[in-house]
Amino acid sequence: MAASSVQQASTPVSQCTYHVFLSFRGEDTRKNFTDHLYTALVRAGIHTFRDDEEIERGKNIEDEIENAILHESRVSVIVFSKNYASSTWCLGELVKIVDHMKSSQHVVLPVFYDVDPGQVKKQTGSYGEAFARHEESFGSDLNMVHKWRAALKEVADLAGMVLRNRHESQFIQDIVNQVQNKLHLTALYVPPYLVGVDTLISRINWWLNQDGHTKVGIATICGIGGIGKTTIAKVVYNQNIHGFEGHSFLANVRETSRDCNGLLRLQRQLISDILKGKAHKIYNTDNGINRIKEAVCCRRVLLVFDDVEDLETVRKLIGTQIPFHPGSKIIITSRHRFLGQTFGLEASSGFTNLSKLFEVKELNFNESLQLFHWFAFGCNSMSESFMECAASLVKQCGGLPLALQVLGSSLSGKSMNVWRSALEKLEAIPNGKVHKILRISYDSLEDDHDRNLFLDIACLFIGKDRDYTTTILDGCDFYTTIGIENLIRRSLLTINEKNKLMMHQMIRDMGREIIRQESSDVGERSRLWHKDAFDVIREKTGSRTIKCLALDLQGLLENKSKKTATTLHLPKHGMETEAFEKMQRLQLLQLDHVKLKGDFKDFPKSLIWLRWHGFPMQSLPADFDIRRLVALDMRYSNLKRVWKDKECVPNLKILNLNHSHGLLKTPNFSGLPSLEKLMLKDCIKLVEVDESIGELKMLTFLNLKDCKSLGKLPRTIGSLVSLEELILSGCSTLDNVPKELHDMKSLKVLNLNATSIYQTRLWLPYLLLKRSKDLGFSWAYLPRSLVKLSLESCRLSDDAMPHDLCNLSSLKSLNLSRNSIQCLPESIKHLTKLDELRLNCCTELQMIPKLPIFSNSKEAFMTKSPFNQSIIPSFFFPSKECGIFGCEKLTEVQDIFKLEPIENFGEEEIERLFNVDSINKSRVQLYNFLIDRTRVATPQQVLQECGITSTFVAGSEVPVGFKHISNEHQISFSLPKENIHWFSLCIVFSIISQPLDFLPSVCISNETKNITWNYRSSFIGVPKSNGSTMLWLIHWPTTKFQLEGGDLVSCMVASAHLGIRKFGVTYESEAYQHGFTHSIPVDEDATRKSKMDLTKDLLSLESYENVKVQVCNYLEESTVITSPQVLYDYGIITAFHPMPFDHYGRHFGHHSGKAEVSISVPPNSGRKTSCLLNSTIVLSANDDRTFEFLPCLEVVNETKGTKWTYSKHFMGIPETKNTIYWVISWNFRGGELESGDCVSLRVVSDLCVLEFGVDLVYDHVPDDRPNYFHLLPGMSKCCNYLLGTFIYILARTHRSLYRMQQAMGYFIGH
Repeated sequence: MAASSVQQASTPVSQCTYHVFLSFRGEDTRKNFTDHLYTALVRAGIHTFRDDEEIERGKNIEDEIENAILHESRVSVIVFSKNYASSTWCLGELVKIVDHMKSSQHVVLPVFYDVDPGQVKKQTGSYGEAFARHEESFGSDLNMVHKWRAALKEVADLAGMVLRNRHESQFIQDIVNQVQNKLHLTALYVPPYLVGVDTLISRINWWLNQDGHTKVGIATICGIGGIGKTTIAKVVYNQNIHGFEGHSFLANVRETSRDCNGLLRLQRQLISDILKGKAHKIYNTDNGINRIKEAVCCRRVLLVFDDVEDLETVRKLIGTQIPFHPGSKIIITSRHRFLGQTFGLEASSGFTNLSKLFEVKELNFNESLQLFHWFAFGCNSMSESFMECAASLVKQCGGLPLALQVLGSSLSGKSMNVWRSALEKLEAIPNGKVHKILRISYDSLEDDHDRNLFLDIACLFIGKDRDYTTTILDGCDFYTTIGIENLIRRSLLTINEKNKLMMHQMIRDMGREIIRQESSDVGERSRLWHKDAFDVIREKTGSRTIKCLALDLQGLLENKSKKTATTLHLPKHGMETEAFEKMQRLQLLQLDHVKLKGDFKDFPKSLIWLRWHGFPMQSLPADFDIRRLVALDMRYSNLKRVWKDKECVPNLKILNLNHSHGLLKTPNFSGLPSLEKLMLKDCIKLVEVDESIGELKMLTFLNLKDCKSLGKLPRTIGSLVSLEELILSGCSTLDNVPKELHDMKSLKVLNLNATSIYQTRLWLPYLLLKRSKDLGFSWAYLPRSLVKLSLESCRLSDDAMPHDLCNLSSLKSLNLSRNSIQCLPESIKHLTKLDELRLNCCTELQMIPKLPIFSNSKEAFMTKSPFNQSIIPSFFFPSKECGIFGCEKLTEVQDIFKLEPIENFGEEEIERLFNVDSINKSRVQLYNFLIDRTRVATPQQVLQECGITSTFVAGSEVPVGFKHISNEHQISFSLPKENIHWFSLCIVFSIISQPLDFLPSVCISNETKNITWNYRSSFIGVPKSNGSTMLWLIHWPTTKFQLEGGDLVSCMVASAHLGIRKFGVTYESEAYQHGFTHSIPVDEDATRKSKMDLTKDLLSLESYENVKVQVCNYLEESTVITSPQVLYDYGIITAFHPMPFDHYGRHFGHHSGKAEVSISVPPNSGRKTSCLLNSTIVLSANDDRTFEFLPCLEVVNETKGTKWTYSKHFMGIPETKNTIYWVISWNFRGGELESGDCVSLRVVSDLCVLEFGVDLVYDHVPDDRPNYFHLLPGMSKCCNYLLGTFIYILARTHRSLYRMQQAMGYFIGH
């Protein structure tokens, strides 16, 4: 993100000729109220412009007034009286004032003199009468009248002064006070050079203004110390104080509140700021709270409490249940993440509470380098010699602005030797000033429990799974769950999307520095890691103080060799167990790749967690006391057996022996009653699992993956009543699954990939409920609780497939990939909960029956609305997924598609279908996008998809029977009088690019009725060579096309891979039913439901593989629907190349490659109460360092002079060159957009706009049905493009993954 210089909030008054411009209706108030007001302003020293006093004789009055408004005044005071709206002069003046206010920091203060603000806003009463006369006078040209109305409404919405029953003298004095306040706004100082804050500031500003003046809200700006919270709050404060009647910024609340009478001082400042110096004497904090409540209850205020440590401080400062005036906003900066969510606001009928959290993130590398450069070099450029060292220093700062500022300033003007020395020191010891700031969060923790928990995590568990860490630290007498929550609230810890504990590197270093400062003697510190741990073990200087020790010897040696030419000096006789004798309080120990000599009788007996990767011995020593262990991690060990006999470890919950290649047999488990997770992955010599495994009543997870020597499981495995996941994949010699599996009532996941269960009948007696030639075998003994079953590469054939799957009624995921099955059993349709079916590389599979996973089969190829019909494949939509890549013999997916030999059709039938005399029945190649395979179609095939019939044949000319022929990709024509029942299309094409990733698209548009139908085929013919051509013949029934004689129809074909040589279209009025053995009907109600389901899925989606989706549904966030309302905002961020709009046909009435589009609102016909303005914007992030940005969309009704803006904060963009698809649906009501209005849309973004499409349609209300299209406005053309884009992205992701797996399989096999 580019750096920005933040401007101060107010222009100095000295730069203006006048302080105030006074706008009023002369005949109403010139000689009374306005005259008194003008006199009072002048007496108060406020230089005020009044048209009859200030314009010199002979000058143009209009020019002088415009100059006074635009250039010479700071504030406009508008006196609304009863006859103000009758003056076109006053209204024109008002429009100029509003325009100036929008484009600058010009302040407007409306004064309502003997007129109600509601009359001004809604133009009723005398204002309504005046506008009726204006409309009559202006006749058909009402553009200016509309501008006057809009200006009145906008100004009436501002905070103003209302006379009501007050005395005029007091009213005038209050106006003067308000003007004085607005003229003397003092902006807070902010640094002149800020980086990476624009996006967050824009989001906070949007939050401050999103609801007008109706709601009280509180926001917390949180983050670690030194991240820039206060600076951001100052900028926001400076930019927004002009919109509030009162405002106050209380800095350093944490420190000030601790001083003697600190709370009283803060209360006095708060009251003085709000009342503009009128603070009365406060005797105690209770008295101050009452005065504050009196001050905030009658005016909109903006309050900022900076650096708040806890909620109690704010309560002592301003009390609870504060009766804030509607529209007031409170901003708190804090290291406490969730402080604002429990803030007490008085709930009255006039407003609703809003709570918002804004988290300040670290700067990315480029932003960090910019800021560091500014403090180190100012405006000067950085020499090449400093670049490498600067980059290393910046990385050490971890994107923390304070660290970058301190370090950059300290190195400014210094030599390269000083820079290198500073880098070496920073790698060992944190900067003192930064450490002091960061330590505030640590010191603010409530007790030693949370402080010690923080230090343990900082030393040992960063990057570890949260649940794993909780299990271990609970064993150390921590209350880990609540402790972690407390650390997260203090911004000391975060949890990433993979449930891993993450910590900013400078927070980590701060924690480790706290430990380093415990003692100058390393052996007397509580926690040791890396080099310090190595030195203590080597020198045998440990003590009882040590509670945690972590050493990865292999990693330490590698890291040391990279940094210096020297190596670590190991003791001559190796490292000895004697070094641990004094560490009797040691609980957490990591000794990766360490070899110890000596006995273990005096080894610490208090160990809770032992991680010893590469353990060198063949079994644990008999004198090694591990009775208190909770977790034992011995990955990559040399163990042949874990312990010789039975070992009692009553608290052990996690045992990880993965990759122990010498392990022959599991240990006796009878002494491990608490074991929950057992990992034995890749123990390639393991031949036996001990019978005692059945005693593990608490075991929930068992992983035996790739235990290639394991031939059977003990029958006692059925006693694992708590087991939820059993992984046996890759156990290539396993041929026996005991019948007791049925007793595992908790088992949800069973993975048998690449096992040998297919090779033997030994397991069938247990799985076999009954067996006959007709029934095959049953899997009735598989546990009914199974949710996920995987049988990939088990060499299952049709005779080994079960005919009865009723017992697996809970199954949601079934993987049968890479098996030799030809068809699926009918019983699979009883798996009603199945939402994932994987059949990849089932090379013999020919047909898939109708399945519950295809309950949305109409959506799989059909989406419909009053505006469009689209046919798209959705095998790749993540909520309902069916993988069929590599199923090269597949010819039918029931209710989805079917290929049928052309021999099944007579010549007459072919002629009626495709309008050709005969078809050349030569061999053709068909590429199926769904299976990613090209097959030779012998005999030639006819394809049916949702009632559309097509075929591909060799050829180069459109048959003579076609009525309309073009050499372009589009044809337009008018329909005859008779009813049309079907279209025949012939497309002569060649392949111009490969691989084939985009579905070919054909669309038919009724231009007269503005309705479009789109068909995207899942097949495409592949010509013999690049230069040769093929014919694509399509028979498309038009039963529900709403076609009438005289309608203008256009047909178009589009695909990124096809070169269109010729295009022919014909049509017939006679209906024809072909002789397919089965047909796929189109059910409109089911289609609508499917559409709703897909939209719901999309709304709930956050990310899928390397596609990230951001969805904002503002209709659900607010019960008060403002207009225009952004109903849905879909943002798709993807790492793929852009997909031009015409790849999927013509979806938009208007589109361009520019950042601006203009449209004219079409006529509104029928019962349509609002219109939907949909836009799709395709942006390119060429900088692979772009992590977030804030594009803005401006919509302007040029006819009415109204403007709306909307911004979207995109975050988490993949670290690569990206294409961003941003789709927005607006709902305009009433007269905001009317027929004939000229509307322009403009995208404001620092990214390149590749495509910009706009679609405007009127909301449709079907008879006797819920208004689905109001609920789902995205069902118009833009959302259709969105879904097509999204499904394309997912399809390409799956296809790429499949191709990669195939390539890897080939490589491994050869």
